[in-house]
Amino acid sequence: MIGAQVRVAVWAGAVAAGFAAYAARPAPGDDAAVARVRDLGPQFTENSVGVTGCDGATSLVLPDGRSLWVFGDTVEGPFQSIRELDLAPLRSNTGAVVPKQDAAHGIREFHFLATDDGRRPRQLILFAPEEDPATTRLWPIHGTCAGRRVYLFYHRISLLEGVDVFENFRLEGMGLARSEWAPDGGLTFDRRTAADGTREFWKGDQPTFGVWVERDGDMAYLWGSLLTGMFLARVPVERIEDLSAYEYLIAAATAAAPNAAPRWSQQFQPTAVLFDSVPNETSVSFNERLGAFLAIHALGRDGQIVMRTAPARTGPWSLPRVIYQVARSNDSELVYAAKEHPELAADGGRRIYITYVNSGTYLPRMLEVTLR
Repeated sequence: MIGAQVRVAVWAGAVAAGFAAYAARPAPGDDAAVARVRDLGPQFTENSVGVTGCDGATSLVLPDGRSLWVFGDTVEGPFQSIRELDLAPLRSNTGAVVPKQDAAHGIREFHFLATDDGRRPRQLILFAPEEDPATTRLWPIHGTCAGRRVYLFYHRISLLEGVDVFENFRLEGMGLARSEWAPDGGLTFDRRTAADGTREFWKGDQPTFGVWVERDGDMAYLWGSLLTGMFLARVPVERIEDLSAYEYLIAAATAAAPNAAPRWSQQFQPTAVLFDSVPNETSVSFNERLGAFLAIHALGRDGQIVMRTAPARTGPWSLPRVIYQVARSNDSELVYAAKEHPELAADGGRRIYITYVNSGTYLPRMLEVTLR
């Protein structure tokens, strides 16, 4: 779920100006807020449906307190490398339901949502009849619940002929899918239609709002990336399907202007880059231990996992601080999809749990990070 995404750079000049306030260099040395990091290894490997590889690994809490973890292209059975693998026969999205548990030893209890015969993982967001799985993929990113409705935001991407998906692809936009919650947790997602009649609520030249969704009471805050810069939108959760109800952050506090008041608009403008150098996926949550908002993401594609903090989700955000360096066997391996799973946090936010994916192994790997 990564690539040098092909986009129409209509906002490039304004975005570049916004980036000027945010240096991408991580602060030198170990982060003083981190006491230790434990590698808990690859997750979801022992399953009953033959899943041997997947990425994404984003989680959202369901109405009954369990969590739904969603994954992108999912491999079943032996494989040597995800690179240049024919994606057409693969599920382009799958999910697992995870009971609430202590993650100190990783995710031990879970079950993949499966086909009726229980032999294969089930695709949660289905292709439309006109979509060819050989050229189109649907990648779930994150979501939220509104009452007993479960929402998932997803990327629709087009593969480029003769180009490995880890090198490049075309992002068509961000869609929204909805499922009614049932006691058995069946989850059947229906792709929603945007006001213009398409399935893309935001197009490929707009921020990918929904790569992370925060809840604050009845308001949902949606993080979105554009040219690796992170932007913010908000909407009353009961109107999440109504694009006209969204507001976009267009002015925010920065290190140079820490007291600047946030401003919101019904029209998106690329004037409030909160931070940058994010390869699409991130997490943002309030951490009780730090008494601050905490963002976790991979820094670029070279193996550094970083944290940032801010007194408010609208900033000002700190420089990235390295909390873990992933060992790569060669320069072609990409480290991506790094994010926290806030529902797993323990000891008042002192212990947090992060997953990331290395393209060389193509499985979510979990870290336990203990804060000071």
